[in-house]
Amino acid sequence: MTYYQLISELKRCALEEPNIRFAGSKDILELNSKPDIDYTVFYITPNTFTVYEDTIRYSLNLYYVDRWDETDNNQLQIHSAGIMALNNIVNRFNNKFPDTVISYPLNCQPFFQKFKDMCSGVFVTVTFELDNVIGLCDE
Repeated sequence: MTYYQLISELKRCALEEPNIRFAGSKDILELNSKPDIDYTVFYITPNTFTVYEDTIRYSLNLYYVDRWDETDNNQLQIHSAGIMALNNIVNRFNNKFPDTVISYPLNCQPFFQKFKDMCSGVFVTVTFELDNVIGLCDE
């Protein structure tokens, strides 16, 4: 599986979640340029990639972002829903691609962020280890 395929499949898995209406990747600040974003959002940002002879490890941040109405009740609901959704997405991906090694535990980090809208959410950094289809080459 290539990096492109990994990102595409994670987005597909996310859009199977009942409340996720937008899945994106690149720079999460892209949300500032989308004034009519349909929340809830799943977003992927890259970290580092480590290439070994037979495998590649992709470290990615997976975000669950929703509009915050600035109440404590809404904040807790968003964080709770985000933890469950991110866990479901990773599990769904792992069920579809059981040969992928996923680093556990998943450490969820709640956040508040002003994008175009005031938002709250959860993100998790996940490392996916996949076969290196290219391997080492002498030529």
